[in-house]
Amino acid sequence: MLNQIRSIWSRRDLLIYFIRTNLKIIYRHKILGFLWTFLDPLLMMLIYLLLIVVIFRRGEPQFPVLLFSALLSWQWFTHSLTKSVTSITGKVRLIQSIYFPKIVLPLSIVFVGLINFFLGLIVLTPFLFIFEAKFTFNLLWMPVLILLQFLFTVGAAVLCATLGVYFRDLQNILRFGIRIWFYLSPALYSVKDRIPESLIPIYMINPFAALFNSYKNILVRGTPPSIYIVMVIGLTILIFISSLTFFNRKEPYLAKDA
Repeated sequence: MLNQIRSIWSRRDLLIYFIRTNLKIIYRHKILGFLWTFLDPLLMMLIYLLLIVVIFRRGEPQFPVLLFSALLSWQWFTHSLTKSVTSITGKVRLIQSIYFPKIVLPLSIVFVGLINFFLGLIVLTPFLFIFEAKFTFNLLWMPVLILLQFLFTVGAAVLCATLGVYFRDLQNILRFGIRIWFYLSPALYSVKDRIPESLIPIYMINPFAALFNSYKNILVRGTPPSIYIVMVIGLTILIFISSLTFFNRKEPYLAKDA
């Protein structure tokens, strides 16, 4: 794993190149260009507001900004996973003709999602004031949560990129699985309101249950992250190390198998 990290650092110029290329591919031929970075989570928030607040007449007063904070995190993760599945198979000719650390391909996609996440936070900021979020020293937890999600997402993206070489149906399966995962995570509802107290420890095995709740806590409620974030830390370490180890074993064969 240390060799992978050294390899990435030595070719950081290539990583930056792929990040720029991916950003150009995403927004080229689009009239609004980078504005979609702001519009995507905003429009999704409005759709859920219409469904839950207007039609079903549910949701607490700060529901819009609570939802928005979760959607930004989720979009970063889903973009990284769905795009990373084909990050290696989509560059077959390149990886067969030039040697470079192939891990930079899924890694660059995760960084693109991170950039969009930061831009989305700019849009979120005025909503925090409008919906009277509580600004406390707990905001200092934000870099910790971002780093934690970054490492978890890198591990998941690298795993998907590797498996995507051998299972071409993975992208379709992943799209369906991601939808279920979202509804099993507390973006649209509160854990305390919807989950029986006896089942909360089991429910929090889902890493995004604790992550969503933690983002909501520090950004809107002014409280510390969920105590279950400790479980996410353990799961993140496991996935990050095992994914990079698995990728390291498969990397010599990826050019041939892709």
